[in-house]
Amino acid sequence: PNVVSLQVMKAERQGFKEVDEIFLLMQLAQAQRLVYGRAPPRATAIVVQLERTAQTAPVAQRLQEVVARAAPQQPLAVLDFRQLNPFFVQTVQMFGMIFGFIFALLAVIVLFPVSHAMSTSVTERTVEIGTVRAMGLRRRGVQRLFVIEGALLGAVGAAVGVVFAVVAATLVNALGLTWLPPGSGHPLPLQLMLQGQGALIAGTALGLFAIAVISAWWPAYRASRLVIVDALRHV
Repeated sequence: PNVVSLQVMKAERQGFKEVDEIFLLMQLAQAQRLVYGRAPPRATAIVVQLERTAQTAPVAQRLQEVVARAAPQQPLAVLDFRQLNPFFVQTVQMFGMIFGFIFALLAVIVLFPVSHAMSTSVTERTVEIGTVRAMGLRRRGVQRLFVIEGALLGAVGAAVGVVFAVVAATLVNALGLTWLPPGSGHPLPLQLMLQGQGALIAGTALGLFAIAVISAWWPAYRASRLVIVDALRHV
């Protein structure tokens, strides 16, 4: 084996214990002399680090074109980090299933209280429903009134939830909390990243709003089907 005497400049944590045990960083020329000795130096891989994950696809396509033009006879392949680390994709999918289950649970939690509140509102306003129906308001108009009320409940609730989430995330980030992920070699800062997640926040709020509207539809439909005479005699 090739042997060389090196001076250690510093030790850096890579975030995972397994990587810390095998990771060694040195100049390319020195590494080539250790691996290939007197043979011609080579490089088996080139790692390109990007600033943003969204740049992965266009950069990979551009690199593929450069490789095909510069070294058409070389068996070179352009692989992104997802292909090199399938564990990352599996982890993201697992968290996607967890968050999907949480959203479904929240949908059920939203569905029943709003439906119960609208059913109570219909019961308490039975006489009023009979009055407006006797004054000429059609069934569709009564149904529209209660659906709008449910939509207002959903909109206000979603807005309050978004504001509370932003405030809570700001407080958590300001506390400087840390946590130790599985397999990590040292604690990492606990950060709730809301920047750049506008589409996710808006989609969640709109989803809860839609659930509130749907949950208000059945009580509104039942209110529109009340018989005018029976509604006026309701006590």
